[in-house]
Amino acid sequence: MSQWITRTLLIVTLIILLPTSLALADSGGSVSARVTWVIVPFQSLTIAGQPEGGDGVSDHFTLPPPTQADLVRGYVERDAALVLQATSNVPWTVKVHAVEADMGASTDGSTRKPLSDFLLRVDNGAYLALSPFDQTLASGSAGSTLLSVDYRVSVDPQTYVKGDYGVTLIYTISGS
Repeated sequence: MSQWITRTLLIVTLIILLPTSLALADSGGSVSARVTWVIVPFQSLTIAGQPEGGDGVSDHFTLPPPTQADLVRGYVERDAALVLQATSNVPWTVKVHAVEADMGASTDGSTRKPLSDFLLRVDNGAYLALSPFDQTLASGSAGSTLLSVDYRVSVDPQTYVKGDYGVTLIYTISGS
């Protein structure tokens, strides 16, 4: 998109300046011009492999029933659960937040799974606890960057109660 804007501005500038330059050249004069323009910041966040997006994407994660190995380990993990592509012509920041206040209720209704049990990280970095408020997930410089996002949900073998647990995550990109 920024290349298209640059090319369009250059063509418009040439169209405006060319007749003036030719008229002055015919009259033996000279011409000089100063051309300036502003390139507006552009950011796009998409799920890798999908068509170009806007400034945000969403993902819904449903917690599968934990296996015995998950319970022993204490968590369910999905490596590269989501791969995002951040594209920007200025330094950028990707933030994430949950839509829901928790991950839902147990089947018997006795327990609500807290969002703090849901952790995520980018490119094998440090885990971040999910929140209903925007939190910085990643940042970078101008260009296009792939971000591999891992999900981890804590399941305490002593207190885990079966349920329909899930969460909707909203990812947004903005200039830093």
